[in-house]
Amino acid sequence: MKNKKIGNYLAYAIGEIILVVIGILIAVSLNNWNENRKENKKLLNIYSIIENDLNNDLKEIEKIQNFYKSVDPLYTKILNDSVRKVEYVFNPQYTYLTIGFPEITFNKRGYNQLTNFNTDSYQDSLPTQIIEFYTERLREIKIDDELRAKDFHENYSHYKKNYKWWADLISMKGSQEFIEYATTDPDYKNRVASVYFVTYKVFLPELEKFKKQAEVILTEIEKRKE
Repeated sequence: MKNKKIGNYLAYAIGEIILVVIGILIAVSLNNWNENRKENKKLLNIYSIIENDLNNDLKEIEKIQNFYKSVDPLYTKILNDSVRKVEYVFNPQYTYLTIGFPEITFNKRGYNQLTNFNTDSYQDSLPTQIIEFYTERLREIKIDDELRAKDFHENYSHYKKNYKWWADLISMKGSQEFIEYATTDPDYKNRVASVYFVTYKVFLPELEKFKKQAEVILTEIEKRKE
C-alpha cells in the first residue's frame, strides 16, 4: 500500500514536472515567435527604406544619363574636329565641357541600417545580396567619380594659371581668345578626349551597372513584401 502511494506521488510529481517543462517550452516558443515577428517587421521596414533610397538614386542616375546623352554630340564634334568657331558663341556648352560635371550622392540610410541588422539567423540571401551590391558598386563608382573630379580639377587649375581669358570664361562673358585656343590648340582636344573617356567609357558604364542591379534588388524586395 505504501509503495503504491509512493508510486502515485512520483507519477504525480513527474506529471507536474512534464507540465512545467511543456509550459516553459511553449513560453520560449511563443517568445521566439514574437521576437522573430518583430525582427521580420524591422527587416521589412529596412527593405522599404532601401526601396525608397534606390528609387531616388535611379532618378538621379537617369538625370545624369540624360544630361550626358544631350552633350555627347558636342564631345563627338570636337573630337572629330568639326566644330566651327561660331558654334562656341551660340552654344556655351561647348565652352564648359572640361570644367564642370553633374555630381551624384547615393542614399545609404537603408544600407547603413541593414549592415547593423543581425541577419545571421535568416536563411534568406537577400540581405547579403544587398550588402554586397552596395559595397561593390559604391566602391567602383567612388573610384571613377574621384578620377572624374581629378580630371576636371586639373583642367580648372591649368586654365586658371596659364590663360588670360580665364576670368572672362568663368564670368560667362565669352572669349575670342578661348575660342581660338579651343579650335586650334591640340591641348584642348586632348583634354576633351580625356574627359570623354573618363565619363563615357568608365563612369557612365558603372552607373548603368548600378541601375541594372538595383532594379533586380527592387524586384526581390517587392516579392518579400507580398
